[in-house]
Amino acid sequence: MRGFIDTHAHLAMLEHASLSEVLERAHQSQIEKMVTVSVDEKSWEANRQLAETVPNVWYSLGLHPHEAKDWEHCQGRFLQAYGLAQKNKRCVALGEMGLDFFYNHSDQDVQKACFIDQLKLAQQWNLPVIIHCRDAFKETYDCIRKVGLGPRGGVMHCFTGNAQQAKEAVELGLKISFSGIVTFKTAQELQAAARSLDLSHMVIETDCPFLAPVPFRGKPNEPSLLPETAKVLASLKGVSLDEIKAQTSQNAEALFSI
Repeated sequence: MRGFIDTHAHLAMLEHASLSEVLERAHQSQIEKMVTVSVDEKSWEANRQLAETVPNVWYSLGLHPHEAKDWEHCQGRFLQAYGLAQKNKRCVALGEMGLDFFYNHSDQDVQKACFIDQLKLAQQWNLPVIIHCRDAFKETYDCIRKVGLGPRGGVMHCFTGNAQQAKEAVELGLKISFSGIVTFKTAQELQAAARSLDLSHMVIETDCPFLAPVPFRGKPNEPSLLPETAKVLASLKGVSLDEIKAQTSQNAEALFSI
């Protein structure tokens, strides 16, 4: 029987339990595959080692917009990290990258420059992109239009926008990834966006250890909780849980070639 795919986890960040415990619970919840996502220089190596150790885990390389201020100084080491990734073939995407104009931990122009550089590398290396966007949909889409996506496209991670913003992302060649946020009672606009999308454009994620779904909200998140998000999407779309599992897993496998 086909399992779920957690397209966006931060496995190297989990502290509430041992990795073996987390992986066992994931197995019990039918989590078949996971992508552990990098956000900063420290996580590049941690995720590479994890993906080389655990057969059903792959990883990404990227610099989060919060850390964009470091891009100028770490580009050389980023290229070295990609060189290591080429040896094991476990790196399946670049990201997470993008724009975050809510926190603005890095200057907005610096964020844009870092994002554009990573988009260009994704084109050069023929990898899909994992995009973080908060309070910056217009600017994020403008950057993508300016540079373009490679043939592998990408995904709007932890999507929080409305139906029109989801439609625009799909038209740009991006999948829409739903996290535990879609289970929140206050997420009515996001739920409407989910209803508006065809299943062929959807993937699911935990973004663990963040954003645990209802009824675990406020607790540490982990891949084993992914089915809670899938259940809500099944209800929103009026389809079975098995159909959500099958279609989102098929979409994830095609996106990341896993």
